[in-house]
Amino acid sequence: MANVSTPDTQPQPAAVQAKEEKKVEAQPAPKADAAAPPKAEAPASPKPMSKEDELRKLIDEEKKKIPPLIDSIKRSRRRLSYKLAEKAAMEKLSSMAKDNTREIGYLRKRKEQLEFRIATEAFSLQAEKDLIRKKSEIEAQLEEALKSFRLKRKVEYINKDIEDLTKEITGIEAKINEVDRKLDELYGNLRKMTGQMRRRPRPEGGAGPRKTQEPKQAEISLADIAIIKGKEKKHTESESGGD
Repeated sequence: MANVSTPDTQPQPAAVQAKEEKKVEAQPAPKADAAAPPKAEAPASPKPMSKEDELRKLIDEEKKKIPPLIDSIKRSRRRLSYKLAEKAAMEKLSSMAKDNTREIGYLRKRKEQLEFRIATEAFSLQAEKDLIRKKSEIEAQLEEALKSFRLKRKVEYINKDIEDLTKEITGIEAKINEVDRKLDELYGNLRKMTGQMRRRPRPEGGAGPRKTQEPKQAEISLADIAIIKGKEKKHTESESGGD
C-alpha cells in the first residue's frame, strides 16, 4: 500500500520559503526610544593665546601688585612720622630732666641703709625725724634719676623702631621699583609687537624709580609734652608701688 503524505508533513516548495524570508526581512526595525537623551558633543578645544594677549596678561598681573605695595608703604611712612615726633618729644623731656642716672645704684643703697637704721636702731624723736626727712630726700633723688633713666631707654626703643621702619620702607620701595622695571620691559615688548609708540600709563605718584622720602616730622606742642609727662608719672607711680 503506497504512503500518502499528509498536509502537515508535506515539504514546502523553495519559492514559498524564499517568499517567507523576504517578509521577515521587510519587517520594520523597532523604533528608538524617543525619550533617550541626545549624545553630548565633545567640548571645543580652547583657542591658543596670541603673543600679544600673553603680554597683556603679564602686564595686568604686574599692575595688580602695585596698589597693595602703595598702601603698605603709606602705612609705614605714617608710623615712621609718628615715631619721629615721639622721639623729638622724649628728647625734649630728657633734656629738661636732671641727668643723674649714674647715681641710681648709690641712691638705692643709701635708701636701704636709712630704712634699716630706722627699723632697728633706737633714736630720739628729733633724730628719728631727721632720718625720715633724709630718707624722703634720697627717695626724691632716686625717683628723678629713675625718670631720666626711663626716658633714655624710651628713646633707645624709639630709635630701634625708626631703624626697623626705615628698613621696611626701603624694602617696599625696592619691590615697587622692581614691578616698575618689569612693566617698562613688558610695555616695551608690546610696543615693538604692535608698532605703537605710546608710552605706558604710570601709576599715581609719577614715573621712574621711587626714592625714600623722609617723612615730615610732626610738631610737638606743650600739650603733647604734658600728656607724655602724665603717662610717665603714672608709670612711675605703678613701679614705685611695687618697690
